[in-house]
Amino acid sequence: MASNFKASTLVSILAITAFAVFVVNTNRGVSPYSLTNIATFLVVGLSLGGIYAISALGLVVTYATTGIFNFAQGAIGCFFAFVYWELRVNRHWPAPLALFLVIFVMAPVMGVALDRALMQRLRNASLVVQLMVTVGLMLAIMGVTQTIWQPNTGRSLPHFFEGTAGIHIHGVVATWHRIITVGLALGIALLLRFILHRTRIGIAMRAVVDSRSLAGLTGARPNVVSGTSWAIGCMTAAIAGILIAPETGMVVENLTLVVITAFAAAAIAQLKSLPWAFVGGLIVGLVTAFVGEFVSFGRDWQYASDAIPALILLVALLFLPHARLETGRLKLTRRTERLTKPWEALLAACAMVGAVVAWANGWIPWFSGTHFGQRTPVWLGRGGGFLVMAIIMLSLVPLTGWAGQVSFANFAIAGFGAAMYAHVGGQHGNPLGILWVVLMCAPLGVLVALPALRLKGLYLALATIAFAQLADKLLFRHPSVVSQVQVGRLYAPLNLFGFHMGSDAPDRKAFVIFLVIAFAVLFFLLELMRRSRWARRWIALADSPAASATIGINLSVSKIVVFALSGAIAGFAGTMLGLSYGALRVDSFPLLAGLPLVLLLAAQGVQYPSAAFWGGIGLALFPAIQETFHNASWLTEIALIGPGLAAISMAYRPEGAVFYAGRDLAGLLPWRRDAREEKAAAMAAARDLDITRDEIGDLGLTRPFTADKVAQLDRVLGVSDELARLPAGPPERPAQAPAPLVEVRGGAAGD
Repeated sequence: MASNFKASTLVSILAITAFAVFVVNTNRGVSPYSLTNIATFLVVGLSLGGIYAISALGLVVTYATTGIFNFAQGAIGCFFAFVYWELRVNRHWPAPLALFLVIFVMAPVMGVALDRALMQRLRNASLVVQLMVTVGLMLAIMGVTQTIWQPNTGRSLPHFFEGTAGIHIHGVVATWHRIITVGLALGIALLLRFILHRTRIGIAMRAVVDSRSLAGLTGARPNVVSGTSWAIGCMTAAIAGILIAPETGMVVENLTLVVITAFAAAAIAQLKSLPWAFVGGLIVGLVTAFVGEFVSFGRDWQYASDAIPALILLVALLFLPHARLETGRLKLTRRTERLTKPWEALLAACAMVGAVVAWANGWIPWFSGTHFGQRTPVWLGRGGGFLVMAIIMLSLVPLTGWAGQVSFANFAIAGFGAAMYAHVGGQHGNPLGILWVVLMCAPLGVLVALPALRLKGLYLALATIAFAQLADKLLFRHPSVVSQVQVGRLYAPLNLFGFHMGSDAPDRKAFVIFLVIAFAVLFFLLELMRRSRWARRWIALADSPAASATIGINLSVSKIVVFALSGAIAGFAGTMLGLSYGALRVDSFPLLAGLPLVLLLAAQGVQYPSAAFWGGIGLALFPAIQETFHNASWLTEIALIGPGLAAISMAYRPEGAVFYAGRDLAGLLPWRRDAREEKAAAMAAARDLDITRDEIGDLGLTRPFTADKVAQLDRVLGVSDELARLPAGPPERPAQAPAPLVEVRGGAAGD
């Protein structure tokens, strides 16, 4: 088995190498392979590789010692790069003082604060919750950074020792900034290796991630150890952000997405090897510099060089060992999940349609355009867009909510559907074009599912991120998919049953009503499917792949089917997205645009179809709040901060808002007697376990005075603490028999 694996790996490496050589020779640039150009490539590549290695080292340390993958690594580095700019450039602090404050004071404080506030709560959370919280943290930090430092103001961060001569290598100047970068990367790699393998705190850090309780028994302090891990992670993020900012410019999106490059380096290290993380960073940096120096992809593929890190990430993930089947974790459940009855789902679908129709006709007050019987065309256009996003969220319910397959690629699939609809009927408003797009997007979902056949969990999420990034840089920017010079109309209004639906102002109300009906139909069908055999297979797959395989479930077929279903729904949403946009740009479907959809759905409850509807309403609230506060400057990034904070809240309420609202409010429905009884039983149980819920004087009257209640009473009144603080008394004398009060010698008492 090992020899076969090594042989297949070798064949794959040779095939990829041959393909890379073919691509390089086909797209050969004008720069010759001279010593000067090679020196330039090496200097730039090693410098970039050092920065990527530092960021990857932080990712590996955090994941290897806490078990949580920090998607916010790039955003944290971006934030501290701006803080350093504020101190060094804007306030003219000396560079050593600014560096010390940012790297050795502020970054560790943020790491410890994140650990105490969020990461310790994620220790036993599901992978979906862990990923959503860290991705939400990334968006929230990006939003805060752009709120403090407005992006419409140009900024630049100088290189270290800028203006000095540096070192000349074959006519190429290696600046001290780049030399320092490579040296720092190597030094940090060696230092972290020494800390993790030669110091007590490092050994404790590696022990805590395996078994927190056993590590505690040996004297380790798990909370201190995890705080140290996150402090180190934030410090490496700050160093990488400060070093990369002079190279990429002070642009929040550019600095944040450097983390995708770090993902590639960390994937080469399999998220556990510090030396390989360093080597992986150098590999990514050298490949990127080589492509920039010697390769020219031409006009049709002019953004291909930006896709190199995502491509390396995807290839590195595919070389990982096949995921082993795992059993589910033991967890306590209060009751068996109650499935929504078909008539309840139909009633909910009708309520959704009724609410949106009333809103579209101006019968429901809104933040703006609230005249009764009217709704502004601007808000009708926005409403259509939000409903399309809700349908994209709905496509994630069976995939992520039921089957447990985390995917960040559905917005990219919807973008593909929008682009294809422009070619197969969108220009004429032909409804049959929608069907063709759905049939094309289902196989695209299967294509995304192929990595899922050998990857799972975090690695699958990283693979879908790589797919979304590749689609943005390669697919949507190719002129045959989305033309940059095409003139004329891409999408004519959809003609259906005599109604015209599209982005034109007269057609927007009909379009909104059509979208909510389509959403309601899909919602109802998913609620029916939740009661089917396929849904039970997917839920079993998410709960325990090993147990699912044991009872005969074909895991590969189950994954392919759910990815195809999700892709088909996303493809339909893409056609509607094209109609709502009216036209497409090459940058219409970036990775960051799809992340808020996943986060809002997860915050509402990813396993519930109704969560997609509430997620759409959440999207609508952000511009409404902005208009209410007259577009205040502190709300300009609410579209990033809002979904980010919603996802962060999952650290405290992991089941999602729909679950908690249903648990607390279901009893208000007349036919939900079971919910009222369950809530009463839960309150009685809580009352029995917590003495403070009722008056203490009830003990012995309405509640029994048991030993447990006495112990609770001692804790509440602090009796045990008071006894512990009492001073020790004098030593007790040996017990002696008491002397009799009257000595009776015998005879009668009256003698």
